[in-house]
Parts: sequence; structure tokens; C-alpha cells
Amino acid sequence: MSFEQSLFQEYKHIIETTSIQKCYQQVMKLIKYIASELEKEMPEYTFMGRVVENQMDFSYFQATRESLKETGLKVQIVFIHSTCEFEVWMSGYNRKIQCRYYKMLYNSACPFEVCSDPEKNDFILKATVEKGITTDTPEAIIAEIKGKIIELEAYIQKLTA
Repeated sequence: MSFEQSLFQEYKHIIETTSIQKCYQQVMKLIKYIASELEKEMPEYTFMGRVVENQMDFSYFQATRESLKETGLKVQIVFIHSTCEFEVWMSGYNRKIQCRYYKMLYNSACPFEVCSDPEKNDFILKATVEKGITTDTPEAIIAEIKGKIIELEAYIQKLTA
């Protein structure tokens, strides 16, 4: 296996000369706080007990409730590191479920972003959170995420009714 030595050197330089490590820790602390607060505010949902850190690509946690679970769906709250934005995803528990919902949504007038390929994307529907970590309070971000979860679930319920 080969590695690009210059990237190790760059990493070492960044760690030694910037506060990137503290910044990352602060971001992860915020994500965990948001997960904890949503769990308190939305007791009808079961939240995954941990935040998944995905190599600074994106970090996420997920939640579901009985009505979603019965249809094979879950909600994922995702932080995209490259844009510093939160997104709320409606996802299937597996690709087969994602493909089934994708067929229902394909070519529909959906108010959310629909995945381009259910075999490759980790979401069926996506809603971007407008509130951001550099400009808004955690409480404002939490309120918007909560609203997006409710909107996505209501849309799915209407779609499958």
C-alpha cells in the first residue's frame, strides 16, 4: 500500500500551526449537543446513541419513530464539513427500500431534493438547513432541524397515504 508522504507533512504542519484540532472538537461538541437537545424535544423519536464521524467528509446521527420504522425509513441529521452546513435526510434502511421510494418520487413535484441515484446516495430526500454554525445560535439551528424533520415526515406520510 502506498501513501502520499506530502499529505502527512501537510497534516502535521496544519496541526502544529493552526487551531484546526480545537475547531473540529468544537464542531463535534455542537453536533452532539444538537443530537441531545433534539432527543429531549422529540421524545416520540428514538435517536441513535452516537454521532458517526466520517473522515471529515460528513458527520451524522439518526433517528426514527414507529411510523417511520414500519415503512423502513429513518431520519439522518448530517453535518457536511466542506460547507459547514446541516442537512436533514430521509433515508431507507437499505437500498431496496430507497429504490421503492425513489420510484414514487421520480418526476414528481417534490419540495425537497430527491436523490439522483438510490443505489449510490445515502438519502431519498434531502432538506438543507439554512441556519449555520458561523452565524446562528445552536437553538436556532435545532429549531430549524426539528422543523425539517417534521416537514419531511409529513411529506412521506402524504406520499404513502
